[in-house]
Amino acid sequence: MSILSYLSLILTPLFFLVQAQDCLGAVCPSKETTQQKVIKTFKQNISVTKILVGAVPGLCEIHVKLKGQNRILYTDSKGEFLITGQIFKASDGTNITKEAIADLNRFNDSDIRRLEDLTAFTVGSKGEIVYFVTDPECPYCKKAEKNLAHLAETEKLQLKVLLFPLSFHKGAKEQCISAICDNKGMEGLHSGYKSENQCQEGKDKVEDTLRFLKQKGISSVPTYIFTDGKYHSGVLKEQAIKTRLGLSKDETSQKGPK
Repeated sequence: MSILSYLSLILTPLFFLVQAQDCLGAVCPSKETTQQKVIKTFKQNISVTKILVGAVPGLCEIHVKLKGQNRILYTDSKGEFLITGQIFKASDGTNITKEAIADLNRFNDSDIRRLEDLTAFTVGSKGEIVYFVTDPECPYCKKAEKNLAHLAETEKLQLKVLLFPLSFHKGAKEQCISAICDNKGMEGLHSGYKSENQCQEGKDKVEDTLRFLKQKGISSVPTYIFTDGKYHSGVLKEQAIKTRLGLSKDETSQKGPK
C-alpha cells in the first residue's frame, strides 16, 4: 500500500508508544532528522515542511508535502516512531487530523480567484459566496444541494458550483462535461443530464478542477469552500451553514427583543 493510501485512511489504529509527559516540554525532533527518517521509512520523495508540538500530548505533528499535496504524519518526542492515520477526539468525535489538514491547505486570495475561474455555474445573485464541490452521481451531494439551493433562493447566499466527478462513478465525468458544454446548470445536474457534447472547454474545466482541488487536499464530495479560505467535506445542515456564514446572528438581530 502506498503512503498516499496510508495518509487517506479514515480510521487507522494509533499505538501511543510514548508516555504523555515525554512531550510536555514542547520538545520535538528536528526537521532535518525527521526528514531523513521519513525518506528512509517510506522510500519516497516526501518533503518535511514543518514539525511542531501536536494537539495530542506525547505526539508531534509533521507537515509533509507529497506529489504537491500537503499531508500530516505524527511522531513521538524522540522521533523513534512515525505514525500515519487520523486522530479523533473521543469527547465529541472531532477529526483533529482532518481539521489540521484543512487549515494547512487553506485557500489564499490567489486560490479563491482560481475557484472563480473553475466555477461551472452559479445559483443566486446575492448573499455570501459559497463554493460547492459536487459530483452528479453522489447521493450525499444531492442532500447538501437541497439545503444550499433553499438558501440561494432566499438570497442568503450565492452558490458557485465546481464539478468534481469521482473516478469510481461511471459516466460522472461525461455528465459534468456535457452540463458545462450545454450550459445546463444545477437543473441539468439534478436530472442526470448527459449528451454527446464533450467540448474541449468542458473537458479542460473538469480536469483543471480535479487537479487543483486534489492539490489542495480535497478528495471527496460534497465539499464546501468558504471565502475565508477554510473548507469542510461532508454534508452540512442548513442551520450549520447559516451559523458558518454568520446568518443566524443576522436573523436574531432582525427579530429584535421580545
